[in-house]
Amino acid sequence: METIGIHPGVKEEFYKLASVSLCSNVVGQVVVDLMVNPPKDGEPSYKLYRQETDTIFQSLKKRANALYGALNKMEGVTCNPAEGAMYLFPQIKLPQRAVEEAKKIGKAPDAMYCIELLEATGICVVPGSGFGQRDGTYHFRTTFLPPEDKIQDVISRMSKFHADFMSKWK
Repeated sequence: METIGIHPGVKEEFYKLASVSLCSNVVGQVVVDLMVNPPKDGEPSYKLYRQETDTIFQSLKKRANALYGALNKMEGVTCNPAEGAMYLFPQIKLPQRAVEEAKKIGKAPDAMYCIELLEATGICVVPGSGFGQRDGTYHFRTTFLPPEDKIQDVISRMSKFHADFMSKWK
C-alpha cells in the first residue's frame, strides 16, 4: 500500500496495525506466559487455577472414557484409551462389500466411511488413510472435545451411524 501524502502519525498507526500479525498482542503474550509459568502453590490465584485446571482435566477424562467405551462396543471397532492427546484413533474392520465399493468409486475405504459419517450425522472425523496406516487396515481419528453435556448425543449418533453402515454393507 502506498502512503504518499498521509500524515506521518497515521503512517505509524498503519505500520503498527500491520505488525500486529507478526507477533502476539498483549493479551496473547500474557496468556502464553501464564501457560508456561502458572500460579504456584501459595500464590493468590493458585487455588482457583488448580480448581479450574482439575475441572477441565476431569471433564476431558470423562468424555475420553465415554467415547472410548462406546467405540469399543461398536461392531468391528477396537480402540486404545487416550494417553495425552485429545484424540482417539479406533481401528474399524469394514465389511468387504464396503471396501470394494470404496475402491470402485476411487476412495480409500476409511475415507468413504468418514464422508458418509459426516453426511449422515454432521460428525467430522479424519480417515486413517491420511496417516500412513498399514495396507488392509482402516482407522479414523476423532476427538472428544464436544462439551460434556453433548458427548452422549455425539456417541449416540456415531453408534447409530456405525450400526447402519455395517448392516448396509454386510
